[in-house]
Amino acid sequence: MSENAPRDPGRAGSPPVVATTANLAQKCFTAFYPARFDILGERRSGAVHRFSRIGPITMGDITYGRDVRLELDELGSSYHVNIPVAGRLESRHRGVDVVATRERAAVYRPDGEVILTRWAADCRQLCVKLDRVAVDRTLEALLGRPVSGRIALAAAMDIRSGAARSWTQLLLTLNDQLACSDSIVRQPLVAAPLAEGVVRGFLLAAEHPYSQELSTSAEPCRPSAVRSAIDIMETDPQAPLTTPVLAARCHVSVRTLQEGFQRHVGMSPTTYLRRIRLHRAHEELRAADPSHTTVATVAHKWGFTHLGRFAAAHEGEFGELPGETLRATR
Repeated sequence: MSENAPRDPGRAGSPPVVATTANLAQKCFTAFYPARFDILGERRSGAVHRFSRIGPITMGDITYGRDVRLELDELGSSYHVNIPVAGRLESRHRGVDVVATRERAAVYRPDGEVILTRWAADCRQLCVKLDRVAVDRTLEALLGRPVSGRIALAAAMDIRSGAARSWTQLLLTLNDQLACSDSIVRQPLVAAPLAEGVVRGFLLAAEHPYSQELSTSAEPCRPSAVRSAIDIMETDPQAPLTTPVLAARCHVSVRTLQEGFQRHVGMSPTTYLRRIRLHRAHEELRAADPSHTTVATVAHKWGFTHLGRFAAAHEGEFGELPGETLRATR
C-alpha cells in the first residue's frame, strides 16, 4: 500500500457481510438510492457489504464481486462521495466523466443523473451519503450568511494530500469504529459532534465556489446582538420570537437589530426565523411515518398556518413538495 493511499476500512471491527450480488444491490438501494442495475461480467468473488449511519451520514463498505453498472436519475436529498479503497470506479455525473481510484474520489451533487458506468469486480469502496440539508446548513453557519441552491461541487476529490486526505482518513477510522457494537462513537454525546465534524470536514475537503472563503480565517463580522439573536432562534425556534422580543433579549433596539440583520445576514430576523422553522419542518417530514403523520400536523407545529404557502416555500427551498418528502422512501 502506497504511503498516500488510505488504509483498508475493514482492517478492524466486524468484517463486511457476504451476500449475493442481487441481494446486495437491493440493500444498497434501500440504504442509498433507487437505481437501475446491470451485471456486466462473471462473478470473480463474493459480494460483501457493511452499512453504517451516524447522524446525517450513511456509509457503505461495499464490494460487488463482479463488474456492474448502475444508473440513478439523481440523488435528490443528498451529496455523495465514492472513495475506492481497492480497484476503480468509472462514472459520469452532470456530463463529466471521472475515474475514481485510491488516489481520487468521485463526488456527486443532489441534482443531475449519476451513471456508475463500471464498478469493477475488485473495487471495494467506502460510499458516503451526506444529507443535503445538513451540509447546506453547515455551510451557511460557517459562512455566516444564507446560501442559495445546491453547492457546485467539483466532480472529483484528490485524496492524496491535504484536507481531502485527512477527511478520508477520518471516514475510514469512523467506518472501523462503527463496525464495533461497543464503540464510543455510537454514544450520542460523541456521535453528534463527530457527525458535525465530518460534514464540516467535507466542506473543507471538497472543491466548490466557497472553498477559498472557508480556508481563510474569518474575521468577526457580525455584531454580538445579531449573533445572540441567531443563537436564540437556533436553540428554540418554536418559541414566540418576535423581533421586539429578540431585541429585548439581546439588549438592543428593534431598529438596531433589524439593521444588523439586513447588513450582516441579508434578511430580517423574522425571515431568518421562518427559514429555520422551514428546515426543521423538512427534517421532521423526512423522518416521519406517513401512516401516522400529516403535512398539516408538521406545518402547524412549526408555525405555518397556511398550507399553500408552506408547500410553495418548501418546494422552493428543497425542490419537492412537503407531501413528496413525507412519502419518500428513506
